[in-house]
Amino acid sequence: MNLTVILGVLIIASAAALVLRQYKAEYSLFIALLAGALVLIVLMTDIMDGLYSLLNTVLGFGLDGSYFTVAFKSLGICVITGFIADACRDSGQMALASRAELAGRCAVFILSLPLLTSLLETAKEIIG
Repeated sequence: MNLTVILGVLIIASAAALVLRQYKAEYSLFIALLAGALVLIVLMTDIMDGLYSLLNTVLGFGLDGSYFTVAFKSLGICVITGFIADACRDSGQMALASRAELAGRCAVFILSLPLLTSLLETAKEIIG
């Protein structure tokens, strides 16, 4: 990951969005969304190698990989939800940003329900 390239792309996109906002505000939003998506893609491709290595280490210890998978999916939901909520805020839609964050929280909760069930079953076995 080359942080200076990512930050350079973001500065250029920010300047371009600022200039275009004076003429066509909708183009400004598209530039910001495109730059944000590009950065997310670059970061995710860089992070994936490390995460797969970590998953292989977890599986190598004989641990259940489902917990890691849920954590990884939750992280993805949080990153995407934050990106969408920020885009909504940039376009002046505060209510939609709040709804995006609520949807992300609900998605993480629903994703974690099997883990909660497993935890309760384990507690039940220990108790009785």
